[in-house]
Amino acid sequence: MITGTTTALVTPVDAAGEIDEKSMARLVASVRPYADALLPALSTGEGGSLSDRQWRETLTAAVRYADGLPVLAGILRPTTAAALALARSAGGLGAAAVVVTTPYGADVTQEEMYRHFEAVAGAGLPVIVYHESAVSGNRLELGTLLRVCALPGVAGVKDSAGDPEFTRALLAAGPGVPVVQGLEHLLLDSGPVDGWVVALGNVEPELCRALLTDRGEERTAQLHAAYARYGLDRDDWYRSLKTELLRRAVIETDREVPCST
Repeated sequence: MITGTTTALVTPVDAAGEIDEKSMARLVASVRPYADALLPALSTGEGGSLSDRQWRETLTAAVRYADGLPVLAGILRPTTAAALALARSAGGLGAAAVVVTTPYGADVTQEEMYRHFEAVAGAGLPVIVYHESAVSGNRLELGTLLRVCALPGVAGVKDSAGDPEFTRALLAAGPGVPVVQGLEHLLLDSGPVDGWVVALGNVEPELCRALLTDRGEERTAQLHAAYARYGLDRDDWYRSLKTELLRRAVIETDREVPCST
């Protein structure tokens, strides 16, 4: 479910800031031949800015046009209660799994993080742990993450914490679930990961697919060039991807998702 290459989808919106289903259909069609799964509504999909209604619309559209590909529902919400509410509805909307970060805040303890994933894993769908700090403001320690990986219902780790040494240590510890890299510039430096979940798949899906089996100098150079070309080191990397997709007439606007709060 989380192995191979998963595209972390941007969220197309129209001129009014609403979810653009026709653009989502074209986007999914363009990446589908090269992807093993699709991930809407996470960081690249501006999931933290989506209202619950927009989140449901985004997930529904991705599932509608996935043509059988697994759709992993990104959930970016600050509390366990808010994450649980979406996780409980994701299965009915056709998601195969949910991808969830820790609760937000620097004061969240490691035990609270563990209990958070314990609760979400009991919501019904398999859970992919979104290991990061940029959104939540905190980070799972290795010991805690290994405990989380042992929970029934936890099915993988999307490692976007930006520390390849941590990724290699996690793999060496034998987490018992697939581990995938979520940052393009670390794809080839993170050890024997089980694949990747990347934003680059929106605009270079064939390259992302090829890198699974061909990590030679030419492919590596193409990866580094694409990383620079599409501004994936920017804080608003999703906007530069949207601008490129607009140029290609895949989506109708390159607007960001209006903040729902």
